[in-house]
Amino acid sequence: MTAAKVQDFTSLTGTGRPQLSNTPYFYARSKQEHVLVSSNQPIMSLKTTLGPSPTLLIWLFTASIFVLDAWLVEESNLSFIYLLVIMLGLLFRERNDVVLLGVIATTLTIGAVIIRYQNGSEAPLDQLLFARALSIAGIWTGAYLVITILTMRRDETEQEEQFHALFRFATNGILVTNHRGEIVRVNPATEQLFGYNAEELIGEAVEILIPNRLSRSHTRHRNDYHASPHPRAMGAGYDLYALRKDGTEFPVEVSLSPFHTGKGEFVMAFVVDNTIRKEHEQRIVRQNQKLEQLAVALQNLNEGLEEKVRDRTHALEQAKNDLAAALAAEREVGELKSRFVSMASHEFRTPLSTVLSSAALIMTYADRQDFEQIKKHGLRIKTAVNNLNTILTEFLSLGKLEEDKTEPNLRETDLPEMIEEVISEIRGLFRPGQVLDYQHEGPAIAMLDPALFKHVLLNLFSNAIKYSPENTTIRVRTTITQTEVLLQVIDQGMGIPKADQRHLFSRFFRATNVTNVQGTGLGLYIVKRYVELMNGEIGFVSTEEQGSEFWVKISPQQEK
Repeated sequence: MTAAKVQDFTSLTGTGRPQLSNTPYFYARSKQEHVLVSSNQPIMSLKTTLGPSPTLLIWLFTASIFVLDAWLVEESNLSFIYLLVIMLGLLFRERNDVVLLGVIATTLTIGAVIIRYQNGSEAPLDQLLFARALSIAGIWTGAYLVITILTMRRDETEQEEQFHALFRFATNGILVTNHRGEIVRVNPATEQLFGYNAEELIGEAVEILIPNRLSRSHTRHRNDYHASPHPRAMGAGYDLYALRKDGTEFPVEVSLSPFHTGKGEFVMAFVVDNTIRKEHEQRIVRQNQKLEQLAVALQNLNEGLEEKVRDRTHALEQAKNDLAAALAAEREVGELKSRFVSMASHEFRTPLSTVLSSAALIMTYADRQDFEQIKKHGLRIKTAVNNLNTILTEFLSLGKLEEDKTEPNLRETDLPEMIEEVISEIRGLFRPGQVLDYQHEGPAIAMLDPALFKHVLLNLFSNAIKYSPENTTIRVRTTITQTEVLLQVIDQGMGIPKADQRHLFSRFFRATNVTNVQGTGLGLYIVKRYVELMNGEIGFVSTEEQGSEFWVKISPQQEK
């Protein structure tokens, strides 16, 4: 590597220390040489100039000052020259040597005083010693400063060694460019990653590592980045590719970190080979394609099974046809069918199990002629069959809605009379102590579809009963005005969790706090569709563990 390319990093900063994350040097390498650029180089050069044993020179210099101070120079006080000796302690490697030098300098300056006194000095000994007190204080002050400098130098050396290891042995490529986009430093991982030697990259534009088709746009992006530099990932949201020396391209991830020195602006780039991750991503894409093909095959198989089911049961045929049409029209085919199969199997199995167990018990109680128990389990069978009928009704209603086969038939309807009729039908669902309080305001006649609105009432009333505890009051309020028909159903039940409220009118959705209560998750979805068919809207306000209020508003329409 030429001297022009192997520059001291101190020349980049102009200060003797680089200003990059408190790390004091960079590492550059070639085939012939290793250069470790450090802020300690001036001191190291001084040691080399002084020869192999600067410590010996210091001791000789100290001895010379002592001889001059004690015997040869009588008129001048040379004690402050010992401070110079202390400052030369910067050439020592160990702080203990500086302490030893301070002790010796102090001893020698006191010894010089004693020798002068013994040689006939006119001043008293205590006066001579007191005159040297300030010099001794200066010696130890200098020793303290030298020790502090040596400590800082040792810490700096440790930082240099740590950064050298980080830069030299990093497994990811690291390179540094100047404001012109020229490469000024690379680490060995960069050489291995791109197939270049360091001397081949130093001084070259960074576009040497960019595919030709991208180099022009990269130059533009690089100039934009230097206009407003900040640490960031390069090309976020895009696939980045780099170019090796042999002309092959490979995917990479690049992070940029700008820094400033006295010599200008620089950018450190961390380059990670992304080849293995890209291969994994492609493998995942291929696997997803195979899974999609398998899903299509499974869908075809399910459709064949649906044909057989439609031949056996007209109700299931209608439900399956509705679901197949929805799956063909929407991309949510997998999720919708999975929810339907899971829910249907569970909701059918529960009442059928009740019928089976109660039928077996009736046979047992019939032998005993226990008519009370027979009547009890007969009612259980009736309830289970009613539940099955409700489930099938909801499936059929959902199918008609999805196929747009449901048309509203609006006519004049006596609303209070309809509500009293519905209350009479569901009275058997009330829990012990439950009461339904109904009040009406305004005229009795409203333009409604009796069948659709009755379904809305049955669903909202049965939900209020089902999800409310015993000994509670369910309040029902209706109001008819010239502008709207208003229905309010207010309960004191378990309420709806806040996180579930935005999904409440979705198909097959059930709140997380009612999973142990039988239901299909279709009721409120169908109610919402029915209300919308009658030119209305539905909403609710609910607080968990306090209750819910559902309201329905229907605007008047002309009779069809």
